[in-house]
Amino acid sequence: MMVKGRTLCQILLGCCAVVMLSSRVTAPSALQRFDQPRTVSYTADIVVNGRWLLPRDMFGHVATKPPLVNWMAVPVVALGFWQEWAVKWPMVAGTLLTTALTVTIARNLFRQIPEIAIVADEAAFIAGAAWLVNPANMTMIYHCRPDPVLVLFLTAAWMFATAIICENEPNKINIGGFSIAIGLAALTKGPAALVPIIYLPLAAWIIRGRPGFIRRGHWWWVILVGIGIFSLWAVPTAIRYPAPFFKDLVGRELIGPTLGLDHQFGGKRYTGGPMVAFKLILQTPVWFVQRFLPWSIPSIGALCAIGWKRWFQHPLAPAILWIFLVLAFFALAVRKNADYILPAYPAAAILAAYFCATYLRRFRVRLWQVAALALVLALGLSVKHFRKTGKDRGGENLKLFACEVESRIDNEPVVFIGTGYNTLQFFLHRHQPGAPTAEQMAAAKWVIMPLRDDTPAELESSLVTKNQEMQFVLGLYRMENVRALIHPDAPPNLGRRPRS
Repeated sequence: MMVKGRTLCQILLGCCAVVMLSSRVTAPSALQRFDQPRTVSYTADIVVNGRWLLPRDMFGHVATKPPLVNWMAVPVVALGFWQEWAVKWPMVAGTLLTTALTVTIARNLFRQIPEIAIVADEAAFIAGAAWLVNPANMTMIYHCRPDPVLVLFLTAAWMFATAIICENEPNKINIGGFSIAIGLAALTKGPAALVPIIYLPLAAWIIRGRPGFIRRGHWWWVILVGIGIFSLWAVPTAIRYPAPFFKDLVGRELIGPTLGLDHQFGGKRYTGGPMVAFKLILQTPVWFVQRFLPWSIPSIGALCAIGWKRWFQHPLAPAILWIFLVLAFFALAVRKNADYILPAYPAAAILAAYFCATYLRRFRVRLWQVAALALVLALGLSVKHFRKTGKDRGGENLKLFACEVESRIDNEPVVFIGTGYNTLQFFLHRHQPGAPTAEQMAAAKWVIMPLRDDTPAELESSLVTKNQEMQFVLGLYRMENVRALIHPDAPPNLGRRPRS
């Protein structure tokens, strides 16, 4: 019976992954939503213009984060796959690999708990399902942002750090794995790599009660290796692009939003100083409960069942400490976002699985039945996503227009004028950062811009996304027909309303 339950849980977890991923891939495109067009444009800039260190978006603005996820996507796109999945595969891989890591960590921890050791494998697969099947991951599994990749590296760093502290003799694999993981996390999203670095001494002090345990992991050497990996990108970037690096990345993207000092770097959004962070400090745990439903309930139940006095003496102490550290780390920043706390979910999933394996078993609820409920939840989230994306056809219309344009213009030069914040240039295998230059205008055979009243277009799009919720109609024009109309001195006549 044990083998049957383990196999069923494993199969059901695989089904959850298939349902969630296939529903995201086949649903109407949501690539135009939020910051995804910017991430896509960075990859296109690397492929088209070779700007590896600090790529630019469609407006010419430099990247606001290290470009590791773009580097990962570049080889696939460069092979000719200018498609949505090609820029999103790192996020899919990151989510699925994090699922595997969650199962592995959960199994190791559960085998140390006598009351559930006999079902440790089954409970570990429940932990994997809890991490995977929730509203946050329904979005992030196929979302072109670096967060899923960051979670993978942070989870790996947490696993290696726990092994360094808890095992009798930490081996070189754990030490090396920890340093590489924090280095790659820094290359993914910068400051978040500090979380596992802080976790290591805290775990030695709080869980083992011996702060000196961090010496067994050669702590300073580990940090230096991680810094060295990050410096392979940061140092040449700072040398070649000093102003954007220090003012934009370090100032506006790191110091300003974190400490509320935007005004020091020309920004106006995050002001008021570090104390502003405390005004919304409870927002982070609220997001945790909301975005990790329904698994946030049993994870909190596990904390209550264990009891606060035993939190850091229990075999699940590494998971408990990691959750609190992640929530506290991002709660103390002025800029807050629900996606930032995603790294806490693998540990919370382990707590939720523990609750299911202890408390629910008292009511004769078997773990494979919990896994079946996770599959039902995956189906429900998929249906909800289909309904949501089906209301906005802007992404699909953009892909269709790009396909029509590509077949019409072939490889002839084209310029983009006022085409908005979207992925049109990517789907045309191009990247024009900002307004076209005089040289590009002179060489262009075609122009893509908002539909005009004063001259017929060769092609017209359906409603496509201009910027988030805003939509408009684009037209493809021969340059010879509109060159005089788009001269800088000509009166603007853009944005004709679409025909009903």
